[in-house]
Amino acid sequence: MVIILTIVGLLLLTGFQTTIDSIKRSYLIEIQYYRQFNQASSSLNWATKQIWQPPTEEWQCLCDTQYQLKACIKKSRLKVDNYTLVRGQANDDYYLYMLTHFEDNQLIIEKGHWLDYCPEKKMIDCE
Repeated sequence: MVIILTIVGLLLLTGFQTTIDSIKRSYLIEIQYYRQFNQASSSLNWATKQIWQPPTEEWQCLCDTQYQLKACIKKSRLKVDNYTLVRGQANDDYYLYMLTHFEDNQLIIEKGHWLDYCPEKKMIDCE
């Protein structure tokens, strides 16, 4: 009877440990996601305060080494309006995008143009 109780207890403890490991793994993945999201979002916000050269067909990037921010701009290929595509980047190739207008070396933001995906039709235009 003691051996059976010991085996049942060991099985229960092993099951709990597996569950805890799974929850811990999910928690760490979620923390990493939020760190990347916040880093890319900060890069986007930082980009809107910078002085830029007029956008071209190629990405132009600025970096802030103190806070590890990186943002890039280029002309959008969307036919709807004369948009400038802004890309905020996190360390591990996580990107957030924003559609803005460009005037007097500044990015002009409109509400509702923040994106978590690239709006260009061809993926090569996002890279």
